[in-house]
Amino acid sequence: MVYQVEGDFFEACTCLLSCPCIMLSPATEETCDVVLAWHIQRGRHDGVALDGLNVVMAVRSPQQMTDGGWTAALYLDDTADTAQTAALQAIFTGSAGGHLAALAPLIGTVTGIQSAPIEFRKDNGTRVLRVGDVIEAEVAELRGMDAERPIVIDNPQLGAVVQPMRQARSSTLRYEDAFSFATSQRNSFIAEFAYEAS
Repeated sequence: MVYQVEGDFFEACTCLLSCPCIMLSPATEETCDVVLAWHIQRGRHDGVALDGLNVVMAVRSPQQMTDGGWTAALYLDDTADTAQTAALQAIFTGSAGGHLAALAPLIGTVTGIQSAPIEFRKDNGTRVLRVGDVIEAEVAELRGMDAERPIVIDNPQLGAVVQPMRQARSSTLRYEDAFSFATSQRNSFIAEFAYEAS
């Protein structure tokens, strides 16, 4: 096994609920601006332990995401040592193979890969993210008709995770670095993730 990582994931974007991009339809705005965040609960890459580390990606894509040409910036946990940083970069750029390698061809421009302080908090149906002073996000799961169970989307046509996703909504979403946007009350997805490559 080259690598195996699993943990918690969420994304938040500028689309109105629910993001049509996952069904290969155009975004609700002129671009799809999205922040994707991973917290690795357990993971290894070529014998390097990755437990407890975080990775965040900010993406600006054209309205039709599958057209490619995405602009992306990658933020790696600044608590990682040199070997861990190299492992995170290999996995989350797709160069180590696996699920994320299938998304990598959609990226046209990488504005930077940098270490940053990343705070990823999980509290039942909410997720909170801080990346230095450039990213701020807070989202919460939506409940279905019974007011108890979350709304679940399984087997979408496009997605950063391979597990079922739970529909959520952002209360805060701000990004100011490679490009800038700020919004609230827009689309979010929460999920668990498991990636591997051999």
